Amino acid sequence: MKQNWQFQHWVQSALVGVGLTCSVNMAQAVPDRVLGTFDFDTTGWGTAWGAATAVFDPTQDNTGNGGGSCYISADFAADQNTLTIYGVVEGNPWWHPTGLSFNMSDYKSLEFDIKWDTVNSTLSIADFNSPPLGGEGNITIWAVDYSDFNDRPTLGNVPVPEAAASGWVHVSLPINPTISGIDPSKGIVFKKWITPAQKTAGGTYAFWVDNVILKGTDAPPPPPSLSFDKPVPGLAFVAASGGQWDRQEIRTVASNYTWIGASGPVSYSVDVSKIADNAHAGFQLFLHFVPGGADPNRPDSDWHEPNVLMWQIGNLADGAAWSTLRYKTNSPESNGHLYDTGDIGGVWNPTVQGTWTITFSDNTNVTITTPAGNTLVTNLPPEVISIFSATPGMQVNVGGVPNSLDRLGQMAVITRVQFTGTPAELNSNFLGVPRDTNVWNIVASSPTWGVQEIPTDAVYWLKWTLPAQGFSLLQSASLTGPWTGSSLPGYEIAGFHYVLLRTGDLPGANSGFFRLMKRQFSKLQVLLPGETAAPGTPTGKTGTPDPQTAWMPFSITVNAVDNEWYPIAGINDVVHITTDDPVGVLPSDLPLANGTVTFTDCVLGTAGTWRITASDVTDATKGSGTSSPIVVQ
Repeated sequence: MKQNWQFQHWVQSALVGVGLTCSVNMAQAVPDRVLGTFDFDTTGWGTAWGAATAVFDPTQDNTGNGGGSCYISADFAADQNTLTIYGVVEGNPWWHPTGLSFNMSDYKSLEFDIKWDTVNSTLSIADFNSPPLGGEGNITIWAVDYSDFNDRPTLGNVPVPEAAASGWVHVSLPINPTISGIDPSKGIVFKKWITPAQKTAGGTYAFWVDNVILKGTDAPPPPPSLSFDKPVPGLAFVAASGGQWDRQEIRTVASNYTWIGASGPVSYSVDVSKIADNAHAGFQLFLHFVPGGADPNRPDSDWHEPNVLMWQIGNLADGAAWSTLRYKTNSPESNGHLYDTGDIGGVWNPTVQGTWTITFSDNTNVTITTPAGNTLVTNLPPEVISIFSATPGMQVNVGGVPNSLDRLGQMAVITRVQFTGTPAELNSNFLGVPRDTNVWNIVASSPTWGVQEIPTDAVYWLKWTLPAQGFSLLQSASLTGPWTGSSLPGYEIAGFHYVLLRTGDLPGANSGFFRLMKRQFSKLQVLLPGETAAPGTPTGKTGTPDPQTAWMPFSITVNAVDNEWYPIAGINDVVHITTDDPVGVLPSDLPLANGTVTFTDCVLGTAGTWRITASDVTDATKGSGTSSPIVVQ
């Protein structure tokens, strides 16, 4: 026992004393980036996923310089549940030049002007701003890297100002540089969600947008800082994606877990170890009871399915918890009456920790029992019993949802789920035991990080602040080094990058030191077919180049690296390649895309041994990269 205490104490001391090693450029001002003044046209702007149009209008201009604006119009009835307007540096989301990107975190705000068209709009601004049921109103603004159009971190939500009905209004949206995923970006998206009711009712809207500008900063953001948290073992539902209503959950594979028609009492229990922290009250752990079965591709049964019984447990600011039972019927694609007439009642407990149980003594009568023994005794209305009785089978979802953007990064942790009295009883232990994939599927907004198995040998969450573009994690068994690169996986959310450290991840037998260092782009690396990058090694790569056939095309990869062959992200310099084969034919210059580029259709025509050299056209001070010898047959 004493030895174990010393081990934990020493690990903690080592992590508290973590050093942040940085090698950064002098702070430089970042100029404004213009995404659209629309003085001549709307190049780079368009619409997607709906019937809205975005066109150049020379008759409306907020600068008075004889230019124009971007005119946006559509009908709610014609949209595919969204208004989506994109603006990019050049091109469009699907054919965007790969080298044209920027770091959104370098800018302090997004500025634009807007004016409502009162002549052609049958909808008022208030109607347009009205939120979907249970959702945001207003316009959501995304930063988008169009190399992955699904990567859309949210910059914020803004309403159309009421004053826009009387003339031009300026809107300023501050940019939080710690939002994960905004570097690199290609542009922005304005998006407005439209409810099914709004779509059915229809109604035209039209407005002008002008002078869309990212406001530069006086200096880049400060370097990241390291810290750590103590992990709680068990199965964690982590708010690891960018939406405040993103559900992260597991779902029963089978659907024979109903209480309807049981010969005796049926109970559903969950052992809870954590629900967020006291500073983030309102995070919710939930169980969804779905008659029949849920859509296998949707984690939002409480919204998507027409019929759901929902049991929630949420944390309070004083460390206590409140559990609520809700239902909805015949209400697909909405929250229905979950939060009004579907609210059956709730019960309080002094802590979130412990075993929570919901028991059905028959089809109708139900009791929620808290870890302290407090109870809510109630009954289900006839319409719920009717639907669940008429539908064979039932699946159960267990998961978490933040319900607010300020709770992103928080988590709920459980250690056991147990069903008794159901047609197929269930007892799943998640404390040090892997999830049984024959019993539970993951259905989550973030399938990779939203549901995490935190093992019992997890010692710390190592985290650092964002932005951290270009910084690498290094580790050492000693404070004096040597330091080596760490390849531990992690995720980014709510202004932090998270890495879970297990005992075996510590670089020393009983200690671990970690630091961040910003590596500097110094040279280019050329990788041939058969070779793999190996940062930190003498040559920076492993493998043997595959022999090539004369006049047969092949591909090479060029990477931006530092002096130790570690890749450097965010570099978009143009690369030129040459060969010492006198008849070789190589492709034209290409830009790096976030530090890497692949040249296809490279051809060598002379039998023998040759090399390919890459040079930086944009910055001649960067070292050229020469390939390994290539045997041509």
